[in-house]
Amino acid sequence: MTDLRDSIFNYIIKSMEKNKDSYFLSIDQGSFGYEILKKKFPQRCINIGIAEQNAIGIASGLALENKIVFVYAISSFIYSRAYEQIKLNLCSMNLKVCIISSGPGYCYAPDGPTHYSLDDINVFNSLPNMKVYSPYDDKTCKQAISDFVNSKGPAYIRTDKGTFYQHSNSVLDVTHILKGKKNLIITHGYFVNLFAQKFDLLKQKKIGLVAINKLKPLNDSKLINILKKYKNCYFIDDSWPNASFGLYLTSLIHQRNLKTNIKIISSKEEFYKLGGKRDEIFEKLNLDTRSILSKIKN
Repeated sequence: MTDLRDSIFNYIIKSMEKNKDSYFLSIDQGSFGYEILKKKFPQRCINIGIAEQNAIGIASGLALENKIVFVYAISSFIYSRAYEQIKLNLCSMNLKVCIISSGPGYCYAPDGPTHYSLDDINVFNSLPNMKVYSPYDDKTCKQAISDFVNSKGPAYIRTDKGTFYQHSNSVLDVTHILKGKKNLIITHGYFVNLFAQKFDLLKQKKIGLVAINKLKPLNDSKLINILKKYKNCYFIDDSWPNASFGLYLTSLIHQRNLKTNIKIISSKEEFYKLGGKRDEIFEKLNLDTRSILSKIKN
């Protein structure tokens, strides 16, 4: 088991030790890993304050001077408040800036609807040059950071918190974690961890599980080869229906004329205005594993 946020910071620290021209900008967002990072790199770790647009502007300036830049912020605020700067500064100029998005989906459920991040993947999936990652264990955290550092252009890493299961076969892009018979679950991030807790039940029901870390650009051919083996696939996440990454997969399946049926299971198209624990919210939205598995016919 590993804490995803700790893993991300661990690999950022290793990257900054190796790359002396790298900087870390925080939008007044803290964590255990951030405190370690500040002590190790006091001259290259800057708290910009609650100013998302300004932070992206500063990151862009550093990147134009050939620096590698990490920007750490709460997910719901960075993609909505600084969208224009991300689109025009980072993506249009293809600058080497990685947004570490803390608390995607309903991760910050106790803080209420201002902190829910339900359409971030859809927003960034539409931007040219942007890479999108949704890691679900220590290895995929390492791969996401490494892939950004060793490639050109901006990146967005969804960084959940809490302890996550380790998977021996996880890779950078698409991982067929568990093989099934007719039915397949496709998901990413937090939901991979939820279904990892139900491995025995998935095996009993002969339901396969595919985890995606690198959502954009997606390794289409690898996923298609997996989809060909199944009659039905179910894409699970907590996005709003019209913002779900499952819509991209639906289009992909139709374009390739696959016989696989696809169903998207996601949040309702409404503003959920209550706080609470994430698992409690999932039960109310029928996104808990019991409700999801009940929709999958043997």
